[in-house]
Amino acid sequence: MLRQIWALTRKEIKVAAEYRGQWLLVFLTPLIFIAVMGATFGNTGAPTVAVYLVNEDEGRLGRQIVSALRDEPTLALEMLDSRTEADRRVGEGQRMAAIVIPAGLSEAVLTDAGGVIEVIVDPAREQSAGIVLGQVQAATAPMLIDAEVERAVRTVFNTAPETFGFTDEDLASLGVDLEAVAKFLAAAINGVVSSQVQDAIDDPLVRIDLRPASDAAPRQAPTIFDYLTPGYSVFFAFFLMGLMAETIYEERVGGALRRIFSLPIRRMPFLLGKALPYSLIAMLQVVIVFGASTLLFDYDLGSAPLALALLVVATGLAVGGLGILVSVLVRSEGQANSVPTLLTLVMAAVSGALFPSIQVPGLAQATPHYWAVQGFLRITALGGDLTDVLPNLAALLAIALVTFMIALWRFRGV
Repeated sequence: MLRQIWALTRKEIKVAAEYRGQWLLVFLTPLIFIAVMGATFGNTGAPTVAVYLVNEDEGRLGRQIVSALRDEPTLALEMLDSRTEADRRVGEGQRMAAIVIPAGLSEAVLTDAGGVIEVIVDPAREQSAGIVLGQVQAATAPMLIDAEVERAVRTVFNTAPETFGFTDEDLASLGVDLEAVAKFLAAAINGVVSSQVQDAIDDPLVRIDLRPASDAAPRQAPTIFDYLTPGYSVFFAFFLMGLMAETIYEERVGGALRRIFSLPIRRMPFLLGKALPYSLIAMLQVVIVFGASTLLFDYDLGSAPLALALLVVATGLAVGGLGILVSVLVRSEGQANSVPTLLTLVMAAVSGALFPSIQVPGLAQATPHYWAVQGFLRITALGGDLTDVLPNLAALLAIALVTFMIALWRFRGV
């Protein structure tokens, strides 16, 4: 039995080696995606949004907004000179959005109409506009409060002569400069409001007390590459299912399976011989992508090599188990070409493998992607050990075993 499995494994590896385009997809593409996504969202503890910033306003408020946006930790800014250039680059998809501070904003906020800060968004990522809007509002809130106070004071003083029945000449005869008084009161009120706002932040009525877990050791916050490296490595490893499905389908329609089963071979060693090569390839892919990421993106592999190795093996077995099940179930060339790819994309989308903030709770836990990515994250970024990833290992091995047994039950060689 072992000799049969080994013979089939060698044959499958030789067949897989002929699909050079598949090697490019599985080994090189994850690194390209990791590099692009890392450059887009920045290499910080929390994922950042990379956007352009254009300041056309020559007033004080424009400079204050630029300073506030630069201090916003979740924004990665690149300054551009013109709105046209920003619009062109966003339209080409180089950044998610561009923030434009229009000319005359400092004066406009003092009028009844107010001012507008524009956010140009890539149409393909329009749903993400809310993220940028929220960040801009959070960064500019304090200075906009000051502008609102100044506008209110000016409005009151502009209507004061009509309200109280005196003219500017009457005030001038008394030596009263209404404009100077308005500026003085605006500054005073701003000082009081700013003080009250800051007091509310420093000493709120409802406090939020952040406490570290009692058993947790101090460690750095995960970087964006701590999420992207395992996510895209696992994501592209499951594209091997498509190659498995195509190979078995071609053998079925070409008569190769009929010839194989004319020999003394059982279904279990046959399916093991088909699944194990791709499990090994998936393991090799994870090792290569992780190793390259340590050199290219300063990816930390953690301090639990045994746990990491076991998780790599369990992930590879899950790829092989689920892949052989899909290969057994497909019954046409169209299914062999489309079903594995569609399944891979859906599982990656719901599991958080594409991006840590994109996940469907409940469905995510039903995917091997979720258990693999979360396990790698616990070992590498969170400093976990073998004990911490035992549930992940159990889930991956269970997925591998259950899917293989279903495939064994459903398989019909000819």
